[in-house]
Amino acid sequence: MSLPQGPVVAGRRPARAESSFWHAAWYRYRKNRLALVSGIVAVLILLVAALAPLLAPYGYAAQDLNQSLTGPSLDHLLGTDQLGRDILSRAIYGAQTSMTIAIGAPLVGALIGIPIGIASGWFGGVADFFTQRAFEVFTMVPQVLMALLLIALFGSGVLKLLLFLGVTAWVGFARLARAQYIALRDRDFVVAARALGVPTWRIIIVHILPSAVGPMIVFFVQQIPATIFAAAGFSFLGLGVQDPLADWGKMINDGQQYLTVSLVVALLPIICIALATLTFSFAGDGLRDALDPTSR
Repeated sequence: MSLPQGPVVAGRRPARAESSFWHAAWYRYRKNRLALVSGIVAVLILLVAALAPLLAPYGYAAQDLNQSLTGPSLDHLLGTDQLGRDILSRAIYGAQTSMTIAIGAPLVGALIGIPIGIASGWFGGVADFFTQRAFEVFTMVPQVLMALLLIALFGSGVLKLLLFLGVTAWVGFARLARAQYIALRDRDFVVAARALGVPTWRIIIVHILPSAVGPMIVFFVQQIPATIFAAAGFSFLGLGVQDPLADWGKMINDGQQYLTVSLVVALLPIICIALATLTFSFAGDGLRDALDPTSR
């Protein structure tokens, strides 16, 4: 997908064409009620994650063994877990941990993959050949297995899990960036910029990147739900976030054996994961349709 281009004047496209495109995209996004509601909920989840220390009634590690597995009360609105920790507070801090990984991992993948894809798509030749071979090598091993290997070698933790999931996600961003730059490098506005003597770096960043960024944004948002689910899975298996930090996957693992005593111990993080995954999935789908000029 490429954005409509306006005429080039002194190597630059008028801002009005880009502005009108983004206004049209916002209009299409607003018309999709499911995507709009999902986007609002996604923003609220991110706000809860960012403001966790202010919103949580207790610290994520605060425990009282005398209040172990108590039901909902005025002191603990959703009860406590097996160590007497406030479940609501753990869920809020779990949102912070999960969103840190869910946003950070695709960001790492984008920072690695997009420059590689741009170099491959723009320059071609030897750079493209070696990039294609790297794609083949990295796609031979599934992302989860590669992350498991890195965890086995270097250990687990929030930052390590974020980096491992990000490092294994770069291929998707690189392929997308490569395809976009191959499609755009011979367009009229790029040829005109070259003829006017515009530096290559400026053509790559200023002229082509704004036209290629739409699909990259969509891909980034669509990676978030998959990362949430993957991070929760690793934590559930004990390979991700470790005590005393709160994480939705780890909360499920900790609470599964106490379901007969307190259902909310494991049910709440399951609901949180499902809500966040569906929310970002629907928001990503709506964003994809909104940034497609052919959509109605």
